[in-house]
Amino acid sequence: MYGAKIRMIRELRGYSQENIAAKLGMTQASYSRIENNQTKLDTSLLEKLAKELGVSASDIMSAEPVVVNFYGPNHGSAPFGSIGTINVEQKELYEKLLSTKDEEIAHLKLIIESLLSKK
Repeated sequence: MYGAKIRMIRELRGYSQENIAAKLGMTQASYSRIENNQTKLDTSLLEKLAKELGVSASDIMSAEPVVVNFYGPNHGSAPFGSIGTINVEQKELYEKLLSTKDEEIAHLKLIIESLLSKK
């Protein structure tokens, strides 16, 4: 259920699936199943993944969008880039995230309808 959010954060950070999978000690195929919502995250894996992506576990699990800060090479306090300097690749990622949001909303509506019909 959180695969799209994890994918978005990974892509915004510029990491490949192979890179994150290696850091987590798993194959790329296993990691891909996480992003495709085919594998549930246990607490330990969730914490490791969040650390590698530079966010908190609650950021991943929350229904709220995550704000990903980009810092310069020295990881100082001054972020580089702003909405005025967004590049084409970042714009495409944001547009992809917006389309994924609509898919996730439709999926959640189906789950809710299914649960309500079982009552």
